[in-house]
Amino acid sequence: MTPTIMRPIRLAYVIKSMIVGGSQTHLSQVLRFLDRERFDPILYCLSGEGAVLDRVHELGVPVLAPAAGWGFKGPGLAVQIARLASSFRREGVGVVHNYLLRANLVGSISARLARVPVVLCSKRGCHERRGLELVGAKIGNRLADRVTVNAQAVREFVHANEGCPREHMTVIPSGIDTERFRPLPPAPFKTRLGLTEDQLVVGIVTRMRARKGVEEFVRAVGRVRQTVPRVHAVIVGEVAFDETLQQLTRALQLEEHLTLLGRRNDLPEVLSAFDVFVLSSHDEGMSNAILEAMAMQKPVVATDVGGTGEVVRHGESGMLVPPKDPEALAAAICAVLAQPERAHAMGHLGRRVVESGFSARAMVRQMEELYLTLAAQRGLALPVATGASTVPN
Repeated sequence: MTPTIMRPIRLAYVIKSMIVGGSQTHLSQVLRFLDRERFDPILYCLSGEGAVLDRVHELGVPVLAPAAGWGFKGPGLAVQIARLASSFRREGVGVVHNYLLRANLVGSISARLARVPVVLCSKRGCHERRGLELVGAKIGNRLADRVTVNAQAVREFVHANEGCPREHMTVIPSGIDTERFRPLPPAPFKTRLGLTEDQLVVGIVTRMRARKGVEEFVRAVGRVRQTVPRVHAVIVGEVAFDETLQQLTRALQLEEHLTLLGRRNDLPEVLSAFDVFVLSSHDEGMSNAILEAMAMQKPVVATDVGGTGEVVRHGESGMLVPPKDPEALAAAICAVLAQPERAHAMGHLGRRVVESGFSARAMVRQMEELYLTLAAQRGLALPVATGASTVPN
């Protein structure tokens, strides 16, 4: 039977908050590149909070928070579920895609109560769940038609930790905007940092210290400077320069050789100044930050966690080291800095790797195909694209 041509499928994304983070950045990119001829997106932000909401509004995507402020325990959880289910029915939602632990639970239960035809959960990291969190994760998985994961490593981890069948999960690798993140000359931003062009910048991008190995990065830089004194370290993201970090910086004599830039809206320009990008995480799914750095032709030194080894080719586009090992991290950074021509070749290969397999447009096309396949299985009439692009810039 030929599918009936209808209006776009109402597609709801559900997430707890839109604070600056990898999943939130990913979701804003999905909303940007989504085919508006086939899908009519709406974002449910359960808390109603987050700086990334500004970007969502700019894209013209409606944002709803029907039970913001009610919390996720006791009566508050029941209110969240009831109001979300009511809104799904009122909005005529055909597909719900939930993001992260709280939304995976609340969104899945609400969608089933509202009889939404297609329900998905997502997993984007290798975070061990225990106790009530594990119970909630399993409930969300069971209620979903499919669980999306952003790396093979995440699929294996979720199978082992949450008991989710491998065949219930679909791997859609993370993707980034290769048009925004493209090679730029390093000198302008080095000048803005007050550095000379011949100084070597080694940096990380993170929104938290927990699990991201910030202390290991700082310790590694201290070791690197003993061999390469021209090195200057940069930390990008909302990392508090608390007493512990101040003491470590003083002990390593890095007061004049470490810059904390905070959260930035000009990340391509910031990354342009990096000579080596570092990922020092204890665990990851697939890091958007490392993909962005590679898209800008930066050689990377990364801890071999999660899906990192699925994008970084050790010895070719970067170096992989064990997590929580500042000595190994320092040795790899020194090895890259000691061979500028090799570092240059690593950066070029990294750009090609991202362009070929990790672009945002390719990621969104895979997501759309999954939605349409599941929608067809549930008997939804499928909209047919006319070929005219309706994706916002």
